[in-house]
Amino acid sequence: MKRRNIALIGFRATGKSTVGEVLASDLGLEFLDMDRHLVLNAGRDIAEWVKQKGWESFRQAESDLLVRISARSGLVVATGGGIVLEEQSRRALREKFFTVWLKAAPATIFARLSSDPGSPATRPPLSNLPMEEEIMKVLLDREPLYAETALHRIDTEGKTPVVIAGEISILYRQAHC
Repeated sequence: MKRRNIALIGFRATGKSTVGEVLASDLGLEFLDMDRHLVLNAGRDIAEWVKQKGWESFRQAESDLLVRISARSGLVVATGGGIVLEEQSRRALREKFFTVWLKAAPATIFARLSSDPGSPATRPPLSNLPMEEEIMKVLLDREPLYAETALHRIDTEGKTPVVIAGEISILYRQAHC
């Protein structure tokens, strides 16, 4: 039986990659981090990509990758935070994936981004605003898109990746039994 892929969506630093790895291991599925995959294949980090070719180029590559992997099965996919910006991607996530939105409070996101030394390369600024303001503005813009796209939403506040993965695993198994 073909197993439906799981996609984790949400803003940056909400735990998509960390939870995705745990979840894939728990369910015996393959894990794919879209940002890592794109960076590995491009031979440059996201900050350099955006500097050279712009966000539009990155978003298009992200959308193209999502279309390619939607034909596969048995995957847990950690998407980039902006995957929901493209209608084609939102449609693919709704139709081809068991899509879960991981949520975190703006203060939590800010704390995680501020404490991650890899953030500047993997999460370049989305605007010219100070980070706290950017988080608030971008969340306000994207939350309706995450809500429109996700089958389920999980608040990650105060939970470990293992607990969050367990919650998703239960939802997934209920839907596929």
